[in-house]
Amino acid sequence: MYKVFGKSQSKFFAAMLCIAIAGTAQAFSKPKSESVKEEAGYYYGYGKGATNEEALALAKKDLVETALTATLRQKNSKAARITASDASVAERLVNIKPTYPNSKNLLNVYYRVSVKDWEKDAKAFDEKLRASLMPRYDSLSRQGAVAAKIETAVGILNELAANGETELLTLQADGTELFSRKIESVCQSILNNLQFTISAKNGIVGPDTEFTVNVSDNTGAAVPNLSVKAVWEIPDLAISTTTEEIPEVVSLVKTNGSGNAKIDYPVGEGFLNKIVCLTVSTAFSMSDAATTEMRKLDALSAVEGHYVYYDNLEAAYKSVTVEAGEYKTGAVAQDRRAGIKEKERTVELSSFAIDVYPVTNMQYAAYLYTIDADFAPEYFNNDDYNHDKQPVVGITAADAEAYAQWLSEQTGWNFRLPTDDEWEVAARADTENIYPWGDDVPSKSKSANYKGNGTFKTPSPVGSFDNGNNAWGLVDMAGNVWEWTATSREAQEGFRTVKGGSWMDGPVDLRISNYKNIDAESNGPDVGFRLVKEVIDEN
Repeated sequence: MYKVFGKSQSKFFAAMLCIAIAGTAQAFSKPKSESVKEEAGYYYGYGKGATNEEALALAKKDLVETALTATLRQKNSKAARITASDASVAERLVNIKPTYPNSKNLLNVYYRVSVKDWEKDAKAFDEKLRASLMPRYDSLSRQGAVAAKIETAVGILNELAANGETELLTLQADGTELFSRKIESVCQSILNNLQFTISAKNGIVGPDTEFTVNVSDNTGAAVPNLSVKAVWEIPDLAISTTTEEIPEVVSLVKTNGSGNAKIDYPVGEGFLNKIVCLTVSTAFSMSDAATTEMRKLDALSAVEGHYVYYDNLEAAYKSVTVEAGEYKTGAVAQDRRAGIKEKERTVELSSFAIDVYPVTNMQYAAYLYTIDADFAPEYFNNDDYNHDKQPVVGITAADAEAYAQWLSEQTGWNFRLPTDDEWEVAARADTENIYPWGDDVPSKSKSANYKGNGTFKTPSPVGSFDNGNNAWGLVDMAGNVWEWTATSREAQEGFRTVKGGSWMDGPVDLRISNYKNIDAESNGPDVGFRLVKEVIDEN
């Protein structure tokens, strides 16, 4: 076993690293004109655009961001390049004049400012910005409502970010404490007393499932009017999926007087019949100006819901019902390969429904994800065995039974492993065939995945051999993987009977009446399982 799913927050920190790297690279790749010889003691900004106005705007923005970054790197040499909004750039260095390296080309321009003049302009800008923000900061201590405090804090942090001052503007003119750090500290204190709860429990959900987030404080009191960020995404799984990448769906909802906010499930094919993650949190990072620290504040409050969504549960776990009655199992008369252990016998069975398909990697991954497992079958880490539509392998009989118990709890149906007699009756499908499809060996019509089949050298996606389906439409009852049963034939302690043969076996092993007993704790690459569910007799 090995760890299968990382926390969603790991994706956030990876994204932040990429942003930091990209920002740093940008600071050393400005579109400088080769004809400009830069002088020490000046900051430069370059612009090239489709129009003169565009070139001027780009050059001024490059200058301001270069100067801001240089100022920050006096304190932190590894700091990423600062960005500033167009509105902030327009308010700085209002009297600066552009220079054209080629006086006849108005589409290529640069600005320059002395360090001394920049520091004078920056000081005046900082004083004005601090004066506008201080009343809002002072109001935080007077506001009683949590939502109002957070809304005010978000506004301040966004304005600092938009002006490129998150890591520069101090709370006091001659102080050292950053304005942003003070606000973030206040926010952390607030968030430490908040509790986010998602109404829908982890597991299987569908069209009738309602998703609500509740926000309360540490006394249990509701937090009304709070903006909540809701993110739906397809999580990264340890298995290899055949679906294309689906963009996350982000929405902003607000809690009502009871602290509740309804969250809609994403509309569209991309989120149907998928394993999904819902993350709810505060909404500090909803704006384009959001900083790494603002995203960390959201992460501090974030909670996740892990689900597998099915729009039709019956179709997702398609099965065939076998009526109660007396059946013959064991070898059929024409099977000359059968040994004495396969002698014919008569059995009495209650009605049951058997899955059309063996359990796939995707279905098993959904189970692991919704129970927040931190491990998975070792073959999930092997590209030969971890494709979503392949049958799951590398699990013990107990693992299969744990999955059956979870599925029963989620659906209300009673799932379990079949007995070997139930498996055999279902595979034969009211016929007297040697194989599920008839008496012909699998090589004659390419009916199954077995050793030497000529197509697959690993477990095949379920249903790859239409010619191998039996009369009831059951798939892969022969070949591909041996299937666990609830039986221990010959009553061998610690062993279980498996049926069906596998991709590692020859045609003789694929016969319906054949079986073998293996250690119940075996977790090899050639054993999987399918489930049956009990049928309630309405009479």
